[in-house]
Amino acid sequence: MAPRLVILGWDSATFDVTGPLMSEGRLPALASLQQRGFTAPLRSTWPPMTDCAWTSAFTGVNPGTHGIFGSWYRAPGAYECRYFSGRDRRSKALWELGSDARFLVWNVPMAYPPSSLEGVMVSGYGAPPGARMCYPDDFQDRLAERFELLDIVDRAPHTSLERFLEDLLRGLEVQAEALTWAAAESGADCVVAVWPHVDRAQHFFWRFRNSSHPLSNAVERVYEAMDRVTGVLLARWPEADFVVISDHGAGPLHADVNLGKWLADRGRAVYGKKRSSPLLRAAWALPPSARKLGRRFAPDTARKTLGATITGQLGPFDWSKTRAFCGINGDLWLNLEGREPLGMVPEDAAAELEEELAAGLLELRDPGRGTAVVRAVYPRKGIYSGPATHLAPDLMLDMWSEGYRVTPAREPSELVTAPQPLAGVKEAWSSEHRPLGIFVAAGPRFSEGRAEELSLLDVCPTALALLEAAVPAGLDGRAATEAFDVDWLSSHPESSTQAATTRPIEGDYSEEEAAAVAAHLKDLGYIE
Repeated sequence: MAPRLVILGWDSATFDVTGPLMSEGRLPALASLQQRGFTAPLRSTWPPMTDCAWTSAFTGVNPGTHGIFGSWYRAPGAYECRYFSGRDRRSKALWELGSDARFLVWNVPMAYPPSSLEGVMVSGYGAPPGARMCYPDDFQDRLAERFELLDIVDRAPHTSLERFLEDLLRGLEVQAEALTWAAAESGADCVVAVWPHVDRAQHFFWRFRNSSHPLSNAVERVYEAMDRVTGVLLARWPEADFVVISDHGAGPLHADVNLGKWLADRGRAVYGKKRSSPLLRAAWALPPSARKLGRRFAPDTARKTLGATITGQLGPFDWSKTRAFCGINGDLWLNLEGREPLGMVPEDAAAELEEELAAGLLELRDPGRGTAVVRAVYPRKGIYSGPATHLAPDLMLDMWSEGYRVTPAREPSELVTAPQPLAGVKEAWSSEHRPLGIFVAAGPRFSEGRAEELSLLDVCPTALALLEAAVPAGLDGRAATEAFDVDWLSSHPESSTQAATTRPIEGDYSEEEAAAVAAHLKDLGYIE
């Protein structure tokens, strides 16, 4: 039995790249879908980051409801970070709402650890190295008998960028074969797959585009490989509806911005003692294989190293004298009395301080380019709603639209610097996310046309409607019925239900899991 609906996540894909490539005939599969189907820019979440964005796409609700604001995020009520996982997701996902359908869920972020469902789940993204990442459990053994699992999970450039490109291209070829095999084995009605390859290529290879460098076409080659994989699936399942989406877009990264220094210069933060040590830096300088052995044979030392890394993520500040501090993904927090361990901002002074910070940030300029660094500053209640809103930052900064990011390093430095090499991979990013991704869909139940914009939150209810399942009331997104074939929609009107969409929180990672995941994230370049 072939799937009826195939949702392919081209993580970080942007029309800014696909448009020219389609015009040159280099993305024939995507071009075919666009020519005979429905297309729209897809508005991401705040922040437009992989983990919270894909979670919003497949739950249909904002982070204030589902509780995922990032993978590596500030720990509640602490001056440190922790890793969030699928255990922290408070809202049911598409595969938990479409109860009459069988699913193959493939490498969807924040789907680890794998959960029970009608079908099969392969949750390689975010899984600690060597973890059991499949449901049912024996499916992992069957998968490993046929395919190299390293080509299934996420990758980082640990040898050379040339080798990294080869890994990405080979991994996509393997995944095309593995995905079709897994879909047949699972008997899935709906395939949901996310491929991070474009995102990884853009982060590390964007700076070589339009140059004479041997890797000048690396980004385009990964897009072309993604298109070939999509073409294989289109040929395999010609009667299925296909939806190609990205969680956000991408563009050049102009510079890193040290918001901690900006706060310190304004007297709103005070640096304390530096936490980093030569031993800690030496530990993270080891290759991933050596650190893995260290976690195995010296777990206590590994946990201490992890603890120093976690605590240092928010910066070496004197919290008793700091009134505001920054998080990981453009999030800004007040050191609020009664909420923070050493909070010093009274509740009645919070609104005035937020306004002061927002006004100052909007005036911040890149001295090298003369351009704004922050396009907008959003207060928590302006963009989030739901039972997890208390986990949201006080202010969310839109630096992505202007091509800037918060520097991974939190020590005192120049305010605006060139993107810094990441400790885990020894390479600097040259691309960062943008708030608009892509939506391209075609098949028997889709019409031809375009929309000015859709929301990433619309993906889940749209998929439920296509699967002829009731759309739960209370979702933030809606079924994009304007994209549906009129005749099909008239005979299959959208239905709704009051069914509960919440799910219980299952708790944090164990120390061993957290150590493995943190090391993996550092290797990928997501934490410093």
